[in-house]
Amino acid sequence: MDDHDRHRLDAWRAGDRKAGQELVERHYPAVYRFFFGKVRDSVCEDLAQQTFEVVCRRRDAFRGDGSFRAYLFGVARFVLIGWARRQRRFEPTEDSLPADADPLPGLLADRELVKIVATALRGLALDDQLLIELKDWEHLTQAELAALFEVPQATVARRLQRARARLRAAVERLVDDPALRDRTLRGLESCMESIRLEVDRRFGPAPRGQDDSA
Repeated sequence: MDDHDRHRLDAWRAGDRKAGQELVERHYPAVYRFFFGKVRDSVCEDLAQQTFEVVCRRRDAFRGDGSFRAYLFGVARFVLIGWARRQRRFEPTEDSLPADADPLPGLLADRELVKIVATALRGLALDDQLLIELKDWEHLTQAELAALFEVPQATVARRLQRARARLRAAVERLVDDPALRDRTLRGLESCMESIRLEVDRRFGPAPRGQDDSA
């Protein structure tokens, strides 16, 4: 667990409200980013707020087994699932890059290809999306993902591999033109990185944790 988080969490539990506020401010962008692209922008803020309300009510629930960030994402996942059940539907937003977004200086892939991959990603089952994004964009380790999804680490590795395969299959279904389809699949990694750059531009880069095999 990050020393910065540990000290502030201990202080918060001891009654230091300022330490609790600092924890919220440090991790709010990452929690907002978690909901980005899965629900409309107007809902993102509400769900992020609900996530921290749950954490505040149950501030002693985190046992320190993993990172505080991973624990937050676990709470956010249940908040998102609860919201979807109340809505009796789950309709992710069309893509993670608005059509009128300004071109990015650091964009690694053609915007048309990025739009295809973003649409394919948002068409995956929710947990497939979360696995790919939390691993690739938030840099959670497989051990952290295993704790978050409450499954063995080997299971996470298999699920992640299958999620990536389903993403490729989703891209193939979206594109009729064989040349464009092949170009998109060859540039899949660059497209995912380009989406991450756009998310980072909006919400700030995710801190990198200990590296972990995919």
